[in-house]
Amino acid sequence: MLGIRMEKPNPQLQELAYKWKNGTLTPEEKIRFEQWYNSFNDEELLLSESKYVDEQQLKAHLKANIDQQLAQEVAQPKTFKLWPRIAAVAAVVLVVFGATLFKEPIQNLFNPVQQMQLATLPGQHRQIQLADGTKVWLSPATQISYPNAFRGHERQIQVSGEAFFEVKHDPEHPFVIQSGAMRTIVLGTSFNVRAYPAANKAEVTVVSGKVGVTAQQKTEIMTANQRVVFNKRTKGLVKENYPEAQQFIEQRIGLFNYNGASLLTVSQALEMQYGISIQLAPSLLNKAFYGQLKTSIPLPQTLDKLAAVMDITWHKDGKTYLLQPKNPNNN
Repeated sequence: MLGIRMEKPNPQLQELAYKWKNGTLTPEEKIRFEQWYNSFNDEELLLSESKYVDEQQLKAHLKANIDQQLAQEVAQPKTFKLWPRIAAVAAVVLVVFGATLFKEPIQNLFNPVQQMQLATLPGQHRQIQLADGTKVWLSPATQISYPNAFRGHERQIQVSGEAFFEVKHDPEHPFVIQSGAMRTIVLGTSFNVRAYPAANKAEVTVVSGKVGVTAQQKTEIMTANQRVVFNKRTKGLVKENYPEAQQFIEQRIGLFNYNGASLLTVSQALEMQYGISIQLAPSLLNKAFYGQLKTSIPLPQTLDKLAAVMDITWHKDGKTYLLQPKNPNNN
């Protein structure tokens, strides 16, 4: 009986399989590959999706079938043909090292991936978990598009707005986020992406691990407490240190802590979180604020707290919220 070494598939077959997937087969190689591929039954691989719990069981099953066929041919030497046996061995080679190549298109045919869409409203925070175990915290006015199952070499999603990620580590399947012209690639880490369409800049801030960001054919690699800023007007991509990166862990659920930030900075954050417009009296622009604001609660409650701490008043004028000192003479 012929011996079959499952651990060492024919490297030529491996090369042809990869070329077939990438569409780089020459006409001669295509003929060779089609002859090889047509010599085995696709149903074996399809059945493996439900009948076998792992690759080893499938390999054992195929090997048993081949051994049985070889034994029958040995018993009938007059009808023994070498090529069908080679084709059978090639089928096992395909399963051993190339099953992943064919598994994806077959799965997509019988169980196609569905693209999911999710959007948060102004003032709304939401947490979701993706199919690979990655956790995502969506900030207000954010849209995310993601598949209900990850297949292929990359785990790709799209984000418009702001989101915090804790990516499930998988070095063989990079996690890729497309945010307009900015592309973020990670293997497993925690970071924040801020890419609102109406904003002039987009940012990626790393809390832990390592992240690569590409925009306009330029790439920057960041580690913890660093960020890149992409300027949509100049198309520039700049990396800088950002010691405050840890703040995004709390901001992902709407908690903003300020230690002397200007009221202008605070109001800009509130505008983004609630999707509103705030106008400050000139005397308030640089006034320092110390405290915590929770943007997951209704806007009036947040403004009331801010007014109490800062000794100011607020009222709504049309679509704009006006913040002024309690004593107008200080304006």
